[in-house]
Parts: sequence; structure tokens; C-alpha cells
Amino acid sequence: MATTLRRPISIGLVLALVLTFSALMSKPAQAHDSCAIAQPAASGPLGLVLAAVNVFSAFLPTEAACEDKFAEVEVKLTRDWGSDAEAQASAASEPRYNASRANPRSSAPDTFAPCKDGMAADFFPCDGVDLLSHVSHAELGTSFVNDIWGWTDPQTRKDYALVGSSTGTVFVDISDPRRPVVLGKLPTASSQGGSSWRDIKVYENHAYVVSEHTNHGVQVFDLTRLRDWNGSYTTYDVDAHYTGHGSAHNIAINEDTGYAYSVGAGPYTVAGLPNVVVVNEPSAAAGQYQATGAAFGPAPTGELLTGEFAVVDDGTALPNEGCHALQDFPAGAIAIADRGTCPFTDKVLNAQAAGAVAVVIANNVAGSPITVGGAAPGIEIPTVMVSQADANAIKAGLPAAGGVSANPAVIQCGTGLHMIDINEPKNPTFAGCFDDNGYVHDTQCVLYDGPDADFHGREICFNSNGLSYSTSAGTNFVSIVDVTDKSNPENLAVLEYEGSGYSHQGWLTPDSAWFLHGDEGDEQLRGVNTTTRVWDVTDLRNPFVDSVFVNDTTSIDHNLYTQGRYAYASNYTTGLRVYDTSDLAGEGLSEVAYFDVYPENDNATFEGGTWSNYPYFRQKGVVAVSSIDRGLFILQPRVGRDGN
Repeated sequence: MATTLRRPISIGLVLALVLTFSALMSKPAQAHDSCAIAQPAASGPLGLVLAAVNVFSAFLPTEAACEDKFAEVEVKLTRDWGSDAEAQASAASEPRYNASRANPRSSAPDTFAPCKDGMAADFFPCDGVDLLSHVSHAELGTSFVNDIWGWTDPQTRKDYALVGSSTGTVFVDISDPRRPVVLGKLPTASSQGGSSWRDIKVYENHAYVVSEHTNHGVQVFDLTRLRDWNGSYTTYDVDAHYTGHGSAHNIAINEDTGYAYSVGAGPYTVAGLPNVVVVNEPSAAAGQYQATGAAFGPAPTGELLTGEFAVVDDGTALPNEGCHALQDFPAGAIAIADRGTCPFTDKVLNAQAAGAVAVVIANNVAGSPITVGGAAPGIEIPTVMVSQADANAIKAGLPAAGGVSANPAVIQCGTGLHMIDINEPKNPTFAGCFDDNGYVHDTQCVLYDGPDADFHGREICFNSNGLSYSTSAGTNFVSIVDVTDKSNPENLAVLEYEGSGYSHQGWLTPDSAWFLHGDEGDEQLRGVNTTTRVWDVTDLRNPFVDSVFVNDTTSIDHNLYTQGRYAYASNYTTGLRVYDTSDLAGEGLSEVAYFDVYPENDNATFEGGTWSNYPYFRQKGVVAVSSIDRGLFILQPRVGRDGN
């Protein structure tokens, strides 16, 4: 039977443990699926501690890779339950597998199976949850499914499941949840790194997709394009691509503020150049050009330094090198000077004297540009170099305006919160970093209206910091951060908890009084049953674990989301579990329904089962569940269908 254990945490003890992190960590730790050691970018009080902490391998050398935790997954491309013969035999009494009025355009047959006598389709153990439909890997066009999110079209009121896979994001129309229709796939932005991870969230009818694939960035897809589906499996392209970071483990979006938070991110390193030259439309050269920097003068900043572009003319036989005083140069312009016979510093000082706000050196040989060398006092404007080919393109597009800035593609933001302004959905822009607590595995960021009146109207992130699969002190904790000021976030709380193995993910109850937190490592490392910790977060500076719910199941817990009085937990080999949260201050959590998408066993392993779920569709009570080994399940718990 499920039990609820009350374990108040001593805040003083926790703070003492935080101060002794560095003494307790005697060797590098393993973070999630990687044995690699990366240099963290932490600058806060935990920076010295995190210098020994491992992070994900998606942006690290290939020799750092270690064993894939999903290596034992046995994928079922097609349904391994409910044969046609069985379906026909049962159709007379109660059809379970084939629909009499199936949508002729659907790429998935009807697979409705109510939960009867503890089983659905005579295959899946269940209690109070019906199977509305199942879409196999073959129908999805996938071989490994990971995260899932959803979208309801505000115009058509259709519901869509957005299914993550190792190769891209699949769009499935579940408006008729018994007859889902697979529309097609947005392919991954990168296949480097062999990652199993992908994560999707939605803001203003746009999907934002990250992956731990190297240099993936954030894909932005306008979901309203799904209205024009042509009836065949479609390969979609992106509407925008944010490359302020490369790989990322996860992304969260605060829909109330229009900010996205990528976590566990690595830098985007394809170009590897620190600066960019931007040419504005309507020039034929409009676009962004990679640029090096200079060993002298100020470096470009993240703010675009703008002006008209002007090729220098010093009135000599090589006028465009700018080795002498410039003639008729328009003050306030960005100077373009050819690399050539005189020192770079001479060119820049001449341009500066003529009123230039920046200098772009045009390389005079093929290949990548070089760092602009030299030294001279008095240089007050930034200098960059572009390749010969890019310089020729820019010159051919003159007259034109534009600017010079630091390269947003190589922002060094650490593995904590990488903040992105998405208020213009197709124009995501870098907004800030917070890495004082090191690696963030998952987060929920909200415009806070909970019981702590001191923070009403503030933007607060509730983070699961899993630094390693370990029972050692200082490797797993929950943190709360005020990110209202993106340039100066504030740590509110950083707390360890008893019995940790890997701090994975959590979600607030609708009243923001409780944080339901899952640890992905405690079942294996501690030998406990499936465990959920209930944090009291009524005081954001002093949260504590109020109770611990230990289920009578043995699987590893993964992603959990709350909707009304219920929590929907995806627990790998034991499937979707539905918890009642209505009496957290009293009896605590209790399980009220479940559907086991992995009937093979309930092992505390990663061999198969459900990765995640999405319970927020327009159709109340419909929950989409991603199954690593079997694809997509559309389920309907017989609780909370009114959303309460």
C-alpha cells in the first residue's frame, strides 16, 4: 500500500551541508548520462564546488561518452498487442481495436480499449484509465520517443500532440482522440552527438524545441501551419532558429511573461567566431556574417553597434586599405577596410579619426578570417575581420546599413538558466544567464501569485539541480531563484534533501503552495519504491520537504505535471500514475488511477515505458503519454474530467 512519511528538514543542517560541499566531494561526479568532466561557468558561491561536477556530453569531446542508460530499450515498431483476429472476435460484444467509423485519412487505426477488470485490451494493467488510442512508432515515423507536449489551436479548437523523438518532433492531430491523425515531422536541427533527448514547449501558437544533439539550438515552429495539412505525411521546416546555445537538456516557458528558459545547455560552436557583422534589408547582402575580433581596442558587445557601411578611400593607389588619412568618409559610419600593406592599427586609427564607429577588415586571402593583431594606444572603436568571400558579398550589397556585435551564437551561459525573450515568437533573443547553482536539469518558471506575499508579481523559477547520480552530499538539491531582473537574478533558496539520488523534475500545485518533486536516482541507488517528495514552498526563502509519498510501485519516476486537484506522473515501467493532491496538508498524496504502458515488468530500470505526459488539452480528461518503446498513447483517466 502507498504510504506517506512526514520528514521536516532542518534548514540549519542543510545550510551547513552547502558550506561543506567542496570538502565532501572527493572525486568528479557523473551527471545523468555522461562520464565526462566539463569546466562549468558557475560564478556564484557554488562555483568552486561545481568545478568538479560532470555535465552532459552533448557538447564535449566524443571520447568522454559513457554507457547509454537506454541501451536496453527494446523498441516495438508496430503494436505487439491486439491482433486482427482477436479484434474481430471481440468486435461483436465491444470493439476494442478497430473502429467502425475510422477516419479514412487517419494514419493510425482505432485502438480504443476501456479499462475492464484491471486490464485494457487484455494487455495493459490499469485502474480507472481508459485507452482511447495508440499510435505506433511505425505510424509516427520514429524509433525512439522521448518528451511530449501539446497545443490547442485557438481558431479551430483542435488538439495536437507534439511528440519528441531522437530524430525530430512529430505532430499528431488528436481532436478525435480515438482516431488520431499523424501529420508529419519537424526533423532535428542536428544529429551530432547521438542524443536520445528532445524537449518541446509552446508559446503563442509556436513550438520551441531543444535537444542534447550538438549545436541543435532552439527550433521555432509556427503551429498554425498545421491547419494547412495536405493529407500526407509532411516534412516541415522551421520558422526561426535560435543559436544562442547549442545543445540543451530541456526548455521551460513562462507563458505569462514570454520568456523561455533552456537548462543544461552547451554553447553553439559551429562558427566558433566571437563576433558578427549584420547587414540589414533591403540590401542584397542582408544577413549575418561571422567575424573575428582584435587584440586591441574595445571588443564588440551584445548590443548591436549600428551605422551605414562605407568602404574607406585614402586617395592612394590602394585606396581601400585605409593606410593614410581618409577622404570624404561619412562620420558615424562603419568603415570597411581591406587587409593589406600597413598595420591594422594604422587603418583603425585613420578610420577613427574620420569619425567611424567601428571597423570591418576585409580579408584579402581565401579561407577563414584571422584575429586582427597589433597594439596601439588611443583606439576607442571595435574592430573585426570577415572572410574574403563575405567581404565581397557585403561590398556588392552596398549601400547598406547594419551593425557589429558580439556573436550571439557563442554565448557562454553555463548549464543553469539560459534565458530567452520570445515575446516576438519568431525572433527569440538572449535575455540573461543564471548559473550560480550549476547544472539545472529541469525548471518551472511562473509569475508568482502564491502564499508568500513578498514575491507577488515576481517571476520565480523552481529548479531541480541534479549534479550527479550519487548519494553523496552536495550533488542533488532543489533551488528557487527570482529571475524578474534577467540581468541580476537572485537566489532565494538552495536546499538538499534526505535520500537523494538524482534531482530530476518537479511541478507546483495550482495554488503555488506545494512543489511535487521527483528524484530519478533514489529508486536505484537507495533501493526505495517510487518516491515523490512534497515540498512546502509557502515561504520561498525557507522551503522544506513536508512529506514523502512512497508508492507501492518499484519503477523509476520521471516527469510529473499538475492539473487541478490531480498530478499526472510518468513513471517509466509502471506507466501513467494519477495522484490526488487535494489533501497535501493532511494525508498527503494518494494514487487514484493508473495505466501501465509497459506490462513486461515494473523494474527500476530505463528499459522502456513512459517518458512524459501532457494533461492540458481543451478536451478535459484527455492525457497524451509518450512511450519510449511503443510510441504514443492517448488516455482518459476517469477522474478530474471537469478539470477540478
